[in-house]
Amino acid sequence: MNNKKVILYTAITLVSAWIIQSIVSIYYMQHQTMTGKSVFQVGLSAMMFVPAIVAIIVNKGFKGFGWKPKFKGCGWLIPVCMFVPGIMAIAGAALFFLVFPRFLDFGGSYIIAQGEQLGGDFQATLAEKGMSMQTYNIISILGSFLFAPLINMFVALGEELGWRGFLYPELNKKFARPVTWIIGGTIWATFHFPAMVIAGYEYGFDYPGFPFVGWIVFTVSCIVMGTFEEMVYNKTKCIWYPALLHGAVNATSFILMFLNANEPDVNKYMILGPAFNGVISMIPMVILAVILGVSVIRKDKAVSGKKEKQL
Repeated sequence: MNNKKVILYTAITLVSAWIIQSIVSIYYMQHQTMTGKSVFQVGLSAMMFVPAIVAIIVNKGFKGFGWKPKFKGCGWLIPVCMFVPGIMAIAGAALFFLVFPRFLDFGGSYIIAQGEQLGGDFQATLAEKGMSMQTYNIISILGSFLFAPLINMFVALGEELGWRGFLYPELNKKFARPVTWIIGGTIWATFHFPAMVIAGYEYGFDYPGFPFVGWIVFTVSCIVMGTFEEMVYNKTKCIWYPALLHGAVNATSFILMFLNANEPDVNKYMILGPAFNGVISMIPMVILAVILGVSVIRKDKAVSGKKEKQL
């Protein structure tokens, strides 16, 4: 591992991202409107390209990331990357609502209330289009499975070039893969911390132990997702696969927030679910990550043992 490159990459990436997040987060908190929300979301989307830009600069070029689309021997991973995140998200949300059934509302009362706080009228917008909340939910969920991952893939590429294309391979030159997953996931999570503190990104402000508990929970979710994405990139050596997986996560993970009820204390429970990175709702993904992680570690040890015998 090139220690100098990794430290330089991490420092520049985090500082640049923190500056962007701080600016758009402060703006959003000062302008609690649809415009403020839009500025915040656009700012965070732009921030996702920081890891790629810094990786290309530190790497001194575009080579070595696996740009060429690859299908032979790994094309079966395309539907896996597109659909498994959504299946895991639904399973996690179902687990959350099983524990807290009072928060389940197919009428979308939580999202409607959130829109009204920002000066919008979500119900009126749907009515103008001749659509019910239930129909909107169905269309949104189908879209998040069928085409949103492909669209989001191009935005997620900004992070994947940096994390999976540069940082994880560098870390893996020095550390075992489990250590790489933990270090890489922790850096990835830290990348988002300012927005979580200033704007309540991911879990809001009302959960116990704000913001430290949120940082810990989000770090665990990033370690888990980073593990999946590193496995996919290591298997394919093609950056488009983890970008597709990341895009699918972004497409499907928060769509289930539309099923939340507008209960008075609902914000206190965001740290638990129903979005994919809640304590309860991430349980299916954690279990899958452990199973796959153990399998990969055993396979790596078997390959390493064969090489030692040959020597």
